[in-house]
Amino acid sequence: MNCQVLPRCHINSLPVELLSYIFTLATHDCDSEEGHAFSPESVTLPTVLASVNSRWREIALSIPTLWSTLSIDLKALVRQHPNNTFSFNQQPFDQILNIITRSKHSSLDILIDARDPKSHELIGQCYTSCMPYVFFLLLAEKERWRSLEVISDTLKFPLCAALRLLSSYTPIRKGSSASHLQFIRNGLGAPRLEFLKLKRTNDYYSAHAEQFLPPLELDSLPFAVLIGGPSESLHHVTPLSKLRRVDIIGVPLNWAGFLRTLGAGHCIQSLELSHHDGSLRPTFDQFSAIIKACPLLRRLVIRASGPVPVLLQPHHHRGVMSLPMLKELHLGYIKTDSLDALFSCLDAPNLVTLFIEDVNPAVPRSPYETGTNTEHLLNYCATGFSQHPAAVSRTSMPFPKLQRLSLNRVHASVIEFGLFMSAFSKLHHLSLLRTPNALAALLLDADATMPRPALTSILVCPVTQPEVLKLKQLENVGAVLTGDVEGLSPSIPVETITGSYYSDWAMW
Repeated sequence: MNCQVLPRCHINSLPVELLSYIFTLATHDCDSEEGHAFSPESVTLPTVLASVNSRWREIALSIPTLWSTLSIDLKALVRQHPNNTFSFNQQPFDQILNIITRSKHSSLDILIDARDPKSHELIGQCYTSCMPYVFFLLLAEKERWRSLEVISDTLKFPLCAALRLLSSYTPIRKGSSASHLQFIRNGLGAPRLEFLKLKRTNDYYSAHAEQFLPPLELDSLPFAVLIGGPSESLHHVTPLSKLRRVDIIGVPLNWAGFLRTLGAGHCIQSLELSHHDGSLRPTFDQFSAIIKACPLLRRLVIRASGPVPVLLQPHHHRGVMSLPMLKELHLGYIKTDSLDALFSCLDAPNLVTLFIEDVNPAVPRSPYETGTNTEHLLNYCATGFSQHPAAVSRTSMPFPKLQRLSLNRVHASVIEFGLFMSAFSKLHHLSLLRTPNALAALLLDADATMPRPALTSILVCPVTQPEVLKLKQLENVGAVLTGDVEGLSPSIPVETITGSYYSDWAMW
C-alpha cells in the first residue's frame, strides 16, 4: 500500500527559546499606529498564535510579555436588549482578567476605547457605569502601566468618569458590587508610565467642552492616582521618572493641578495640548510653567489650544520659555490673535520641523479656500520681529536650523510667503496643503536674486499639471510630490502620496 509522506514542518523542530523569540518579535516588533503606543497586531496576534496547536499554545502562555497589551472596547462590554435597555457582558471582563493574569509582572500598554458612533446617551451612561469596573481591574496593576490611552467622543460620560477615577484615591472594591467602591490612600503610583493620553475625538465639542463637562474635574488634582498622592496633597508621591509623552486632546483640566502632577517627573519629551475652548485654557503663566516643567521637550503640539490670548492678561509675569532640545513644533490655530507673541516667547534655536495649520472648523475646507491672515506670524518667523505689544522681538530669525516646513490652509499674500520661505536657507522638505499663495510665491520669477532653499522634496496639494512642470524646472528643487486634497491632513497617510521619495513625509 502506498503511503504519502507529508513534508516535515521544520518550524516545529525549533527549540522553545527560538520560537519564543519569534513570537515576541512578531507581536511587538511592528510599528505602532499614529498617535498610539502600540500596533493592533500586538493585541490580536498572541491569541492567534496560541490557537495554532497545543505546543504553540503552551509556549505562548509561557511568555508574559506576549500578553502585555490591553485594548478594551467598551462596546464589547455592553449588551443591548430589544427593549432598548443595556446591561454588562461578563465575558469580556473575564478575558481582560485572563490577559492581566497571563502578563504576570510585565509592563502593560492599555487602550480604553469608549467611542460611540451613534452618540446614544443611554450607551454613554452605560459606558460611564462600566468605567469603575474596568479601572478596578486596571488600577490594581497600575505599578505595571507603561502606557494609558482613553479615547471617547463625548466628555459628559466616559471621559469624565475616567478622569474622576484617575484624579481620586485608588479604588478598592469591598463586597460584590462596584457600587461599593471605596477610595483609600495608596502610596504606589505608576512608576513605569511612559505614555499618557486622553482624547475627545469630536473637534467641535472638544472646543466647547464647558457645555459637557461637570465642574468636579476642574477642581481636582489631575492624575493624582498616577503619582500615588491624594487630591489634597502631594506628599510622598511617586515621581513619574519614565513619563515621556503626554497628549491632552479636547479634555480641559485643572491646569494648576496638572502642573503639580508634571512637577513629579520633568522627563517629558512630547507634549500635545489640543482643542480647548478659550475659557478653559491655561493662563499664560500656567502655560509657561507647564512648558518650563518639561526642559527635555523635543516635540510640542498646540492645536486650537495653548494659553489664553496674552492681551487679556497682565504682562508683568511674561518671559521666554527656553526649549533648547525642541525639534518639532506643530501649531494649529483658529484665530491668529497673539500668535506671534506666543511664538516670540518660545526660544527653540534647534527646531528642525515646523507645522502650521488653520484648524478653524467654521471655514469651508475647499481646495482654494482662504482663512485667517497670518502675515504677522510669518513675518516673525522670518525676521524675529513683531509689532505685538506683548511680543519679545529678536535680532535674528528664531528658527535658523529649520529643515522641514508644512503649511496647511495658511492664508497670506504672495509677497509675505516669498519673504517667509526665502528666510530658511537650510529648508529641505516643504509641504503646501491648501495654501495656493505659497505655491505662487515659489513660482514667482519676479526677483531672480531672491535666495531660494535647496529643497530635496516638495509636497503640493492641490496642484495642476502645469504647476508641477514649473516646479520641476526650478533650480534647487528635487522630487515634486502630489496627493489627494481630501486625503491629506496633519495625520497624512503615506499611501496617498505619489512620488519616489515619499518616505520622508511619513512623519506628517
